[in-house]
Amino acid sequence: MHYPTTVATHQLSGLRWDTARVIALARFLTRIRLRRGRVRSLWGTTPILTLPLLARCDRLLGFRSHSLVFVTYYISRAFDFNLRFIDRIALSRYVRPRFPRAYSQLRRAVFYWALLRYDVFHYFYDRGILESPYRIGISPEELLLLRAAGKRIYTYAYGADVRVRDITLQLGTYSLCRDCPEPRKFCICDSSEAELNVSNIRSLVTAMVAMGDMIAYVPGCRNMHYWPIDPAHLAYRGVEPRADRPLRVAHAPNHAHFKGTRYLEAAVERLQAEGYAIELLRAEGVPNEEVIELFSTADLVADQFIAGFHGYTALEAMSLGKPVLCYLRTPHMAIDPGHCPIINADPTTLYDVLKLCIEGALDLIDLGRRSRRYVERYYSVEAVAARMGRLYLETADFPSKVQRQLARSVERLEAALPPVMPGVPPVPWASVPACVPIA
Repeated sequence: MHYPTTVATHQLSGLRWDTARVIALARFLTRIRLRRGRVRSLWGTTPILTLPLLARCDRLLGFRSHSLVFVTYYISRAFDFNLRFIDRIALSRYVRPRFPRAYSQLRRAVFYWALLRYDVFHYFYDRGILESPYRIGISPEELLLLRAAGKRIYTYAYGADVRVRDITLQLGTYSLCRDCPEPRKFCICDSSEAELNVSNIRSLVTAMVAMGDMIAYVPGCRNMHYWPIDPAHLAYRGVEPRADRPLRVAHAPNHAHFKGTRYLEAAVERLQAEGYAIELLRAEGVPNEEVIELFSTADLVADQFIAGFHGYTALEAMSLGKPVLCYLRTPHMAIDPGHCPIINADPTTLYDVLKLCIEGALDLIDLGRRSRRYVERYYSVEAVAARMGRLYLETADFPSKVQRQLARSVERLEAALPPVMPGVPPVPWASVPACVPIA
């Protein structure tokens, strides 16, 4: 497949008359809406669990906002616009052989609809609405058309969309590439492909955003935590006193080889063989509701141990009031390193840290309370909405009316956020083993 060398090779002068008219009308509609302070935003199209919540963040800022996907996974299908039927048409044994252009034409129709309807577009780095010439990446044509129509464009990383092998192996002894069973299947992997995608995006978007371990793959990005969670939806369950029962550890990997599951299993089995009361509760490939129910019965939730950053399931567990066991490579992986309640453990320390939990050296009940408050302060829908508002204020160049509305919304949201509960990290950052890059 031919890959364009740069987005600059695509010129808008050759647009078809109908596309040019759509662009002109879309630009006009955005200008009118922004002047009136009626901003519309769209979040898509990677079926990330947080998309509907991110759209809700924008609504808290006064935007009219929706989420859009073309495919869904078993985790969730709760998106505002779920256009799975378009992919079904494309994959149909009857339709596609007879109408090979149907899929791309349907996608383009959806794109034109979105172009007219929305003013701010939020994508992850792996895809947009139009079909892309890349294996993983956003269509350069789509970015150009959005820019020509005066849209604000923001891109975010979720991990696999930006992760390349050579950089990952330099992160340290334990990394996601070390245990990967099939390179190029799960992540973009190839540096040249990733660099091309990011360079095309950088030249046209309003801002590129990343967080945690993903910052290493997106040079020049803004560091902002953008995983919202709704604590009201995940009611506090806390940790019950154990008395004489085993320590219940819950673990729900979507890909066990990327979560360091084998290291967790080995540590638990070793402790059991030595007579310690511990049991591992595990779920995989089930809807999110079942994962939450599993976490609700646990004393401790084990997240991941080789990535060096926590996942979204860690935030769900913390919202439930459950302490989380996870490997954070450096203090920069935490939004508030001084108060982060996550119990830090990598494969070399898992056994010892779990043993401390069994023996009561760490107060899991208190860590559960702190975890809930930490999520409310930094990852609630309101907290992420406030950060999104500041991102817009600093980058979007909205008309003054919108800027004033945003500033008021941010001030109101930030004032309502609760303070963190006092307490230092349960495992001091100085105790986190240093990782050596793999040659």
